[in-house]
Amino acid sequence: MKKTLVEFALNILKRYNVNEEFIFTKSGDRYSGISRLELYNGAFNLYEFFKKSGMNTGDKVAIISENRIEWILADFASMFAKMITVPVYTTLSSESIKYIFNNAEVKICFVSNALQLDKVLAIKDEVPSLKKIIAFTETAKTPDSKILTISSILRQGRSMDAEELISTIEQINDKLDEDDVITIIYTSGTTGVPKGVMLTHKNIYSNLVSCSKILPITQDDVFLSYLPYSHIYERTTGYYLPLFFGPKIYYAQSIDTIGVQMAEVKPTFVITVPRLLDKMYNRLLKTYEEMPSGLKKRIFGWGLNVARNEGHRKSSLKWQIADRLVFKKIKEKTGGRLRYFASGGGALNKTVGKFFDGLGIEALEGYGMTETSPVISCNPPGKIKYGTVGTPLEGVEVKIAPDGEILVKGDLVMKGYFNNPAETESTIIDGWLHTGDIGEIDSDGYIRITDRKKSLFKSSGGKYIAPTHIEELIMQLPYVDQVLVIGNERMYVTAIIIPEMEGLKLLAKSLNLEVETESELFQSEILLKKINSDINEKQKDLAPHEKVRKFTLYEKPFTIENGELTPTMKIKRKFVEEKYNYIIEKMYHKV
Repeated sequence: MKKTLVEFALNILKRYNVNEEFIFTKSGDRYSGISRLELYNGAFNLYEFFKKSGMNTGDKVAIISENRIEWILADFASMFAKMITVPVYTTLSSESIKYIFNNAEVKICFVSNALQLDKVLAIKDEVPSLKKIIAFTETAKTPDSKILTISSILRQGRSMDAEELISTIEQINDKLDEDDVITIIYTSGTTGVPKGVMLTHKNIYSNLVSCSKILPITQDDVFLSYLPYSHIYERTTGYYLPLFFGPKIYYAQSIDTIGVQMAEVKPTFVITVPRLLDKMYNRLLKTYEEMPSGLKKRIFGWGLNVARNEGHRKSSLKWQIADRLVFKKIKEKTGGRLRYFASGGGALNKTVGKFFDGLGIEALEGYGMTETSPVISCNPPGKIKYGTVGTPLEGVEVKIAPDGEILVKGDLVMKGYFNNPAETESTIIDGWLHTGDIGEIDSDGYIRITDRKKSLFKSSGGKYIAPTHIEELIMQLPYVDQVLVIGNERMYVTAIIIPEMEGLKLLAKSLNLEVETESELFQSEILLKKINSDINEKQKDLAPHEKVRKFTLYEKPFTIENGELTPTMKIKRKFVEEKYNYIIEKMYHKV
């Protein structure tokens, strides 16, 4: 069998009802769906347009869009034509887009709306390779006659029945090779210039097979998709995996609508980053705190404690009573059918993970990289070890280098960095991908990540410090939203802490503090003293040189738009340290 994604598509077309709607988009109060027959007919017609337009094998196709049906059409049309997609985050600036377009030599660009179109038009004359711009919506049109719309292209196409469509796609698949590069994904790393990761059919195919063996998905499952397809994490596990293994996919309108849409869609799987789980957990704590005193509040609080402490004993009478009285009502908010969160892109708070497991919704924390298509390891359902990222997937080899770096080998490892052989050779050595992560493997084969190799810093006293571990401890405090630990070549360790405002208000309430404005919270000596005490309690087991000695409570969250976070919500350390140097220096008595 040929290890191409088109092979997967053919299998699903032959096995399932091609006329059944399986991907759904919300418009107003209604969800409208598309069938597999419609989807692949659309992709084929777009592929025909590419051929008529003189596009060639290996030409680059940029997609700047939120998750939507048209994203999939552009993706599969490019696969059919042996062209290469270059997904671009919708949050990137025109300058960042220009760098990617020129580096990849993009020929065609798809944009979802007028905002993205304006960014591309702003740099169009500085990208000599760019020949066509195609908008996903009519509202993105301009007087410029060179701007096409995907609907106008599709209207010129034809509609095949299932038999003809399958036969046509089989002919296309015959011309594909599993080692063909299908996408170049520019890393949004926390340091340095973005690098273009080249992934082949075989890379992603192998990862999908491995994921399907650890994640118990069936055609009865429902995925709610909210992370961007521009990131390989959602693209592989939230798009290709359900697309090729039968579940239905519903698109979330935004991260802010997930709460409402969970109740509507009733998902069984949600691919997520830890931040969503943190927010849900903190919202439940806030609900409890705001409940009026009485029996109802006592029962709810008792239930939360059972979830935290008795979740591993779901057969116990105590858990079953809590499930009937408390957990079922909480789970109804998620639609009542949610079985799994698959969490990646950052460390999952152990307290939060255990809590959701205690409710009866397992949070399967995994680990991966863009360079590994992306999943390296995952906690198996029913065998979760919180604080680890699980065991390597089938077909994936993992070992720890003498310096503690995690090394990975297998079909999932990228072909290399586009136009960057030197970086490729320094990253893949003797077939082993050097991840840049520091970690360890326990006696049961579970991987624990302790830090990023580049994040390690040395104090002025010559002691090495791993900031991620310290940040994870502080993040366990329910009123902390973001934290950055600082200390490279410093006498002691400090931190910038961004609070979760509702949690901070609850803390103030517990201290009987009365304030008129939120900004007063940041000046309260009583509140700051309490936070300092809580931090010290969390880091009591750290070595003296690792402990945060001073911190600044900062009002404005780090954001993607301000360049402080990557699209997967990781803090760009170097950028933030430079931007907020004035705050940092004050903690070291320098103004």
